[in-house]
Amino acid sequence: MVPDQAPRPAPTAAALELPADVVDLEGWLVAVLRQAPAEGIFAAVARAERLAAERFGAKEAVTALRRVLSVELANR
Repeated sequence: MVPDQAPRPAPTAAALELPADVVDLEGWLVAVLRQAPAEGIFAAVARAERLAAERFGAKEAVTALRRVLSVELANR
């Protein structure tokens, strides 16, 4: 029998702030997507992509989103 996974902690307010450094972009994306309700995930992804692209450029935003979504959506 596989043990139940512990619930994930809710992201902190600081984790939900768009980072200044691209190194922290994936962590921010994880926090944003984890706090989004299932019915609002599309809007959350679109908003996160737009904000990240404005700050870091489209290439960085899409690359980070792909890495994060490949893990986060699989674990939802």
